[in-house]
Amino acid sequence: MKKLLAILLTTTMVLSLAACGGGAAPAASGDAAAPAASADAAAPAAEAAASGDDVVTLKFTGWRVEDTNAINAMNEKFSAQYPNIKVVFEPQAATEYDTYLQTSLSNGTAADIIMMRSFSGGQTVYSSGKIATLTPENVPNLADFPDSALNAWADNGNSFAVPSGMTMEGVHYNKKIFADCGITKTPETVAEFLEDCQIIKDKGYLPIAGGVAEAWYVSEEITSSILMATIGSGDWVKKLYDKEIDFTDPAYVTMLQTLKDITPYYPDFYEGVGYEESQQLFIAEQAAMYMSGSFELQYFTETNPDLELGCFAFPGQDAAPKAINFTAAVGVGAYADSPHLEEALTYLNWLASQEGGEAYANGVLGFFSPNPKVTKLESPIANEWNALSNGKETIHMLGYETMTAEAPDYSTAVADTVYKMCTENMSAEDAAKYMQDQMSWYFK
Repeated sequence: MKKLLAILLTTTMVLSLAACGGGAAPAASGDAAAPAASADAAAPAAEAAASGDDVVTLKFTGWRVEDTNAINAMNEKFSAQYPNIKVVFEPQAATEYDTYLQTSLSNGTAADIIMMRSFSGGQTVYSSGKIATLTPENVPNLADFPDSALNAWADNGNSFAVPSGMTMEGVHYNKKIFADCGITKTPETVAEFLEDCQIIKDKGYLPIAGGVAEAWYVSEEITSSILMATIGSGDWVKKLYDKEIDFTDPAYVTMLQTLKDITPYYPDFYEGVGYEESQQLFIAEQAAMYMSGSFELQYFTETNPDLELGCFAFPGQDAAPKAINFTAAVGVGAYADSPHLEEALTYLNWLASQEGGEAYANGVLGFFSPNPKVTKLESPIANEWNALSNGKETIHMLGYETMTAEAPDYSTAVADTVYKMCTENMSAEDAAKYMQDQMSWYFK
């Protein structure tokens, strides 16, 4: 995955404030930082291991319930190297995770190892003082990561998680349905995409499994993927974040119009269809395409091994796309007050290594390590997704690096805008003005 290093180094966004992978908590309201591990606990993690004959059991929590089998298999590889440390993965539902984590940190029952969201979602948790600060002394393998990856899980220069999973966002497609419809190549332009949708619909299939009922899905997997293909460069996003342009910009209007143009190919009553319903329509092979990300691969391959998966980046407006949507999805940190902090840091250092990174990437399909030493991807479909960025600029999905400090945050505002546009037959131009009105607080 040397290519992913290039992705991170060439990303033009200012990696400063926000989060991904199913929604994020509001930005932190202060600069409080978690304490670094104590002198005893901060011994070099590469050398740390449980002593004596007793086995230390570490609890690992996160929001990736669907990756439980894969993460357990990865943890077994760790324990084979560190037999005195056992790691048990105890995930929570993604929609409940943020509340669960805040509660467990407050009452002192948090897991030893904690899956962390990027940008402001992680910064909010770190500011509680309950997440250990990671340093070159306690997690030496972090030295292999580029700053652009570390910055997604940092606050005022303090690292709080090992960057473990970056994902690509685009379009999954069913190869069998495409073949049955006589579609021999994936679309490169929006016009080709809409033409393929009509061919699929005429053949009696549902073209796209999708809906606009769930804010994070609309923000992360639909609008951001269309937008990155439309703008073609992170320069546009920088101008937006710097307030040189706003949501009435023609490129944003074009994105909204493109979404409006594809909704006739969504299921009936798509206004009430959310993420899980869309996912299940595709995995049951009732739809030809599904806009989402590489993070779905593990669940797809385990749930329907016969599903013939393909992927493509969302098409460009008039030519092949020059940019693709990506996500700093999963980081892994340690509970600062864990009685087994030394062992937790040993685990984090292993996860940051080439061996740990490849165990994660090959176990949890569709999550790619930004460690440049991690180069071996065994899954053909994971390689297809990873290759989507070839020749394209990668731009982090909109609204998680910033635009989270007040209400409505970006994700809430864009989901509301899209829903209003779809249900009230609002024009894309009027929808863009409505979006700008909602986000006016940011431009003051």
